[in-house]
Amino acid sequence: MQPRTNAGRRTRNTVAVALIVAAVWAGAALARGAAHADPDGPTGPVAHFSRAVELIRS
Repeated sequence: MQPRTNAGRRTRNTVAVALIVAAVWAGAALARGAAHADPDGPTGPVAHFSRAVELIRS
């Protein structure tokens, strides 16, 4: 029988919180992108990263 430790519970809680935060961030990013869509610009989840790359290159 495995001993119950707080470390395992803490790890599971941390992973769950990280997934929730990532989901909320992604949802907000999608909503923001849909509200200010550029018809000539790239679309999809990689659009943000391509804009960042353009800023770095210039």
